[in-house]
Amino acid sequence: MADIDSDVQDWPVGVERLLREARTDVNDLLKRGRIERAAELAKLTGVPFDSSYFPMYFTGAFDSKLVLVHLNPKLSDRLGGPLYDDFGAYYDEHRRFGYHHWELDPTYRSAFDHKQVRFLRPFKVIDFFPETDGKHQRANAALAIDRKLQLELIPYASPGFAARDFSINLLQPHFERVLDTIVAFPRDYIIFCGAVFDDLLKLSGRETFRLDHHFPLATEQGTSKNEYRFSNVAFSYGGATIRAGIARSFAIQGIPMSAYGSKCHELYDR
Repeated sequence: MADIDSDVQDWPVGVERLLREARTDVNDLLKRGRIERAAELAKLTGVPFDSSYFPMYFTGAFDSKLVLVHLNPKLSDRLGGPLYDDFGAYYDEHRRFGYHHWELDPTYRSAFDHKQVRFLRPFKVIDFFPETDGKHQRANAALAIDRKLQLELIPYASPGFAARDFSINLLQPHFERVLDTIVAFPRDYIIFCGAVFDDLLKLSGRETFRLDHHFPLATEQGTSKNEYRFSNVAFSYGGATIRAGIARSFAIQGIPMSAYGSKCHELYDR
């Protein structure tokens, strides 16, 4: 595959930084069979980041109006093994992750991707096929990946970790990479997904504002017994203030995701 240096250099500085860090890790893995930065981070934190897995820095469109930020990729056969021959293949696969999986592989399945469609539809940033059009479910799943930008705070796969595993000094370079990429283009929605970001954003030392919301959700049976959460936050970066949301309940099993997405959209501009 052709080298992508010229393409990388056409991106804004923040995106270019992310891609160069990703290239370093991919080339490290291809040459040595492990990513040294992942192994070093595992040693410093005690978190079992797998240095033999390909990193997951991003998927989707760098210039999307909607950004979702996740904690880190979970251990999966989709990341391990000899997946890519070079960085060019890795780059193309992640820029068009939905297309490569949902459009090209008829055996591919992911309940999580369908969950994302339900969450994202109320934001009206992506032109999904109608919800009643069942024959386009796979196309909608591909769109949910490729028409937004998803960033991983830590790009290395693990079974999971907690905020207490990271010091501010260890956390800052990862936040800076993510925020550099976010501010590279105008965004309508920036959403951090998962309860762990309640603590991680505070730990980053950048948070300047927070407004927490607690609410039940409509279900097929009426109203949920459980309360769910969303927070409006603001934090400083590069002399500017970034407004975002924390979808704290995003990862809860069994959540009525369409209703949750609608509520998060409603509350986002509070």
